Amino acid sequence: MRGGGQKVFIFWIITLAILWYITRKGVNKGLERLAKFAMPAIYIFALALLIRALTLGSPVNPDWTPIKGLGFLWSPRWNELSWSATLAAAGQIFFTLSLGMGIIQNYASYLKDEDDIVTSATATASLNEFAEVILAGTIVIPITFTFLGTEGLKSGVGLSFIALPNVFRTMAGGPLFGTLWFLLLFFAGITSSIAMFNYLTAFLEEEFGVERKKGSTFVFMMYVLGGLPIALEPVLTKTADLMYLTELDNWVGTYFLVLLGLIEVIVAIWLFKSKGLEEINKGSYWKIPKWFYKIVMSFITPAFIIILLVFSTINYVKNGYFKLIPDFALGTPKLIPWVIDARVVLIVVFVLSFILTYRSISQKLDKENGRK
Repeated sequence: MRGGGQKVFIFWIITLAILWYITRKGVNKGLERLAKFAMPAIYIFALALLIRALTLGSPVNPDWTPIKGLGFLWSPRWNELSWSATLAAAGQIFFTLSLGMGIIQNYASYLKDEDDIVTSATATASLNEFAEVILAGTIVIPITFTFLGTEGLKSGVGLSFIALPNVFRTMAGGPLFGTLWFLLLFFAGITSSIAMFNYLTAFLEEEFGVERKKGSTFVFMMYVLGGLPIALEPVLTKTADLMYLTELDNWVGTYFLVLLGLIEVIVAIWLFKSKGLEEINKGSYWKIPKWFYKIVMSFITPAFIIILLVFSTINYVKNGYFKLIPDFALGTPKLIPWVIDARVVLIVVFVLSFILTYRSISQKLDKENGRK
């Protein structure tokens, strides 16, 4: 491994080590301390960048201004609306709110009976989307539009890690604001990824009695094994296509998140029925009305997700995602093994998760039946 690949690998291991250290310290000494520092820092950095973004003027082109960049961001382009875009948006929302992956349930398990679930849920969703959509969008889009125009906004993932760094090199105060930008991304990434890391560690601790320090070390090693291909692929193939990551994201980052989110809705609303509403409203200052629970949460929400999944599945079939070798990988034979590797990892993780979950539920049911 040389050059960029080596640096990516080193910083990836450092990040995993930080996650491991925070998780092994526990919820109070680890996660809470991180949140108390990182969350305010994210908003402080974002506000500083927001002020700078809106005061850039038009240094490159008179028609490229921050305000016009905001106009591009918030002006609807109905011709670009598609089921693929809708699935991607839903996957992003589900991911950032930790829905469809069991993480939000893990955090919710720390709540007490008298805690306000409605206010907590509303605050979580509102603050998260405010930071991600309002603040982040109002920072990234105006800066990029001001220096690169509409073409710069088509950079995709490269927008944050390639286009913007080049912009920060040329703008006044660029080194300072570039540093704030990457610190913001770092804290946002750490606070998001720690959720999954802690969830897996807590599962091992609570369900199988694995001591937290040992459990966090085991999860660390599993992360290294599962993510190693992402670091190795560009080095061994001499390309930047990242087929392994693309295939994982096609399924885990979008499709399966929405599918599992639907299952969560069905379990929480349809199986628990009125008891679910009682648990939500218990201890809550604002109560969810019964009509909202029955109409919006019981019918409209699952119906929309089902419709989205049906049309998204049709698109996946048309695009060849359900084939043994997906269409997008056929043009580059040397990348096909990385796609297969991603699918093997998905199947192994799914089977292992199913077995562990089934065993955990069975043990709890046996204990309950034993008490009776």
